[in-house]
Amino acid sequence: MSVSSRASLEEEIYLRSLTGYLVGSRLFAGSRKVAVIAVPDRICSAMAAAALASYEAAGNYRDGAGAVFTYEQGKEYEAAKKVVSSGADAVYLSFGGEQKMSDVNNMVMKIINALNEAGYRGALLIHVRAWLASKQLSTVISRPETLKYLQSLSEIRVFTADANARKFYFNRVRLDERGVKLEKYDEAEITQEHANLLKISLPPPE
Repeated sequence: MSVSSRASLEEEIYLRSLTGYLVGSRLFAGSRKVAVIAVPDRICSAMAAAALASYEAAGNYRDGAGAVFTYEQGKEYEAAKKVVSSGADAVYLSFGGEQKMSDVNNMVMKIINALNEAGYRGALLIHVRAWLASKQLSTVISRPETLKYLQSLSEIRVFTADANARKFYFNRVRLDERGVKLEKYDEAEITQEHANLLKISLPPPE
């Protein structure tokens, strides 16, 4: 792991199991099929697997409940086309485990533009680290075309965390020319162990 993080790789992976449990049951709730786009590294892959397993355990264990597609630089459109072809009504961006925040921001911008180009119009579900890396999507919606695209989606959701309060918040994202507004639709109390791991998990330095 990066020297910036006080968490070991083992702790980082376990943290994703705890977070994935809540993401799959709360952020994915109500979706018919969730396509997860994950960076093919150890931590993002753990997050993708944990979230989908939780979603399936919440009454969604059936054929076609989910799909996983990998993010590769320069192949964003191919991934976006796979999402559309899969018939998913929600796509989750599982980015940020082992990448610098500036790189995560670039990935978020590129994959959202690729989803637009591919004609995806379902729900967009966002990992908190991708949310923070994109400065609450402000770097993305600075382009009017991208703002218009995001406004056309059926829904945008993000989860945020307050480790000190031991809370996860699940929010709908509202966008307009004035900026971003979050509307909480659910929350979950997290364990002290989960909160402690969140406090020591940090992204790699720039």
